[in-house]
Amino acid sequence: MPRKNRYTGVLKPRAVGRGSPEVSCFLIYDIEDDKLRTRAADICLNYGLARIQFSAFFGKLNRNLRQELCLRLQREFGTKSARVRIIPVCQQDLKDMWVLDQYRPEQPPEPGDDEGRPKPEKPRLRILAEDA
Repeated sequence: MPRKNRYTGVLKPRAVGRGSPEVSCFLIYDIEDDKLRTRAADICLNYGLARIQFSAFFGKLNRNLRQELCLRLQREFGTKSARVRIIPVCQQDLKDMWVLDQYRPEQPPEPGDDEGRPKPEKPRLRILAEDA
């Protein structure tokens, strides 16, 4: 009779030296409590992640740091409501990434007053390519 795998559905430990040493990751969260959300953002910044949106971060983390970050956030949240996703991204996907940066002008132009004010820039679309 075959033995049933007791680790089904559980993250299995990997042998040392297996897998990528560092991978690019997106971390996104949905946290209702303002104070807790600020602490979570500080923790992400302490791990070297860069903020790309109000509740999204991006950076390179190895497997141990990802696990440590998850455990630290879990301890911080305690029993409060929070949702966090850490999504590893491969290098090929990063090469194909498109970025649209669009910002509102400081003050909207008043009707009929186009003189003396620079026109707002159009949104910029950048395709990020890694230097080969």
